[in-house]
Amino acid sequence: MHCLLILSLLTTVSTIDTICNRAAYLLFNRHLNPHYLDSAYHLLAHARQLDPRHEQTLYLWSRIHTQLGEMEQDRERKVRLFERARAIAETLQQVNPDNPDGHMWWAVAQGRIGETRGVLNSLFMVPALKKAFHRVLELDPKYPTVYDALGVLYYELPPFAGGDLKQAERYLIKGLQLDPNYTVIRLDLARVYLKQGRRDAAREQLRLLLRTSKPTYPADFYLEDKPEAERLLRQLATGN
Repeated sequence: MHCLLILSLLTTVSTIDTICNRAAYLLFNRHLNPHYLDSAYHLLAHARQLDPRHEQTLYLWSRIHTQLGEMEQDRERKVRLFERARAIAETLQQVNPDNPDGHMWWAVAQGRIGETRGVLNSLFMVPALKKAFHRVLELDPKYPTVYDALGVLYYELPPFAGGDLKQAERYLIKGLQLDPNYTVIRLDLARVYLKQGRRDAAREQLRLLLRTSKPTYPADFYLEDKPEAERLLRQLATGN
């Protein structure tokens, strides 16, 4: 009886892992089919029913709610989706405080809530965001997303609130060293260079981005990063 129980538990874990892997593929390749995002959502909802404490499920469940929030046009619905993403990440933190995904995606959702509600809310959240980002670095210093998040934070903050373009550049370069195919990091580095007035350096990063053959997150590359890089290159070509 004991062996049957163990076998059942192992089968369930294997099933959930398979579901999560499929959902991740659909989420990160949603540019291939408009129904992929919805399919990923339903797969993850099913995985949560099988095991509400499964860590990969919680990570992807938080991340897909963040994605839905970014796509939502209505401000109140957008905030609710980000709040849901934050709550899911908090559950992951409770399940395993040492899983960096819980801290990372809590901070991403929290930052999106601040951005949606306005500048003052964003500034108020900065200390908590920095704390979460540095906790991610403690747990996994090779986590590329956190370097992008810190780079963007220092890029977007006004100088009186701690904004620092050189610090932003350092974080983004470190993120690219860890994952050269993480195209949003390269896009954000180009933005830093533009803000510094380093147009040639920005142009180089944008061209490298467009030459990326195996982006880490293909949907983000094709739907967001590539079009934005092309727009910025056109802007540079006109001298604006």
